[in-house]
Amino acid sequence: MSSVLFLGGCNFRCPFCHNRDLVLSPGGFEDIPLEYVVATFRKYKHWVDRVVVTGGEPTIHKSLFRLIGLLKREGMSVKLDTNGSNPSMVKGLVNDGLIDCIAMDVKGPLDRYPRWCDCEVDAGTIRESIEFIMGSGIDYHFRMTVVPFLHQEADVYTVAEELEGAKDLIIQTFRPDITLNPGYARVKPFSPDKMDKIKKNVADIMAGKGLKQAKSMRLDDLGVKKSDLGLYR
Repeated sequence: MSSVLFLGGCNFRCPFCHNRDLVLSPGGFEDIPLEYVVATFRKYKHWVDRVVVTGGEPTIHKSLFRLIGLLKREGMSVKLDTNGSNPSMVKGLVNDGLIDCIAMDVKGPLDRYPRWCDCEVDAGTIRESIEFIMGSGIDYHFRMTVVPFLHQEADVYTVAEELEGAKDLIIQTFRPDITLNPGYARVKPFSPDKMDKIKKNVADIMAGKGLKQAKSMRLDDLGVKKSDLGLYR
């Protein structure tokens, strides 16, 4: 069991984000005083000793070191959710012993990152975060939300290949509710059967097997010619 702290604001504008108001209008939420947060953790310390710091994007806040430092002094294990856009802060937090686990959202293949985030993004910083997290020695997870219309099935497999050597890649089903771009509320998620197939193929790629099968399935499923593969890589 863990507590979750939501920090407002984000430097991405992913159209499928379901924390729309937290991203666009964080000032519309009531602030929770830090003293109240700490007092609550002390009150329930026999129940909860873990906390997830999420957003929005936590690493846009310069006070994140102070916040997580206070949580660690209360004996909490801390998991950080991040989009990986601020590798220097991620490195600093980990190297200072403030983070026990990281979950990083990978939005899609790195060569077209602005498409997934609907803003300018330096894909080099995303790659830097990925490589650091993989070698950090702490627990971690990579996640990707699969959004029909925005993503092709091939994009999921490309991400899995780009994360070669990583512990895992968690594939998440798109939720068409309260999306940052209201138009995405009309996008129908992939069926459970299709998502199960994608997850199986991703697991094979992450395990270093089934790569040729996955690549050939891209062509069969999407009707793509071999000469068009450059579109997806």
